Amino acid sequence: MMEGTHIGKTVVLTVKISEELLEELNRKVERGKRSEFVKEAIMEKLRQKPNSEEADLKEEIEQLRSRIIKLERVIKREEPNVHNELYKEDLKQLLNYICNDETDKLIINRLVESGGVTTKELEAVTSLKRRQILNRIKGIASRTEEKFGKKLIQFKRTKDKGKRQAWWIEPN
Repeated sequence: MMEGTHIGKTVVLTVKISEELLEELNRKVERGKRSEFVKEAIMEKLRQKPNSEEADLKEEIEQLRSRIIKLERVIKREEPNVHNELYKEDLKQLLNYICNDETDKLIINRLVESGGVTTKELEAVTSLKRRQILNRIKGIASRTEEKFGKKLIQFKRTKDKGKRQAWWIEPN
């Protein structure tokens, strides 16, 4: 409606302003043109002010961009250094995003810190039994595959880095 020249039914709007503002208006705008001047000023102000939905969308887009950048940093690394603190923090944030509760986060943090973790090690850290831990890790692994398009957590039966039958983060 603001962009076009056609304006529908008009209404009277009463505005309280200071005497100083009225004096300035009288100096700058002719008596018969005040209504048009005020109408144009309101329309201009409304054009300049973004609506709240637009601002919310812009903020959400920025948050999504930030997440995408972090995802790309983790997923596209040729040879990630899992001992690099920045890498660990990025990975924790990404994986915590798919956690259902604090226990899932505890499992992920332990996994990221050590690189690989056995079910027995997780039993000591959490108050869960072996089967519960397996179910949680499988759930986390499937959610990572859904969200990121690839499994980031995998189980290896063979001995690797001194651990046998352990869960490992496999970013490649």
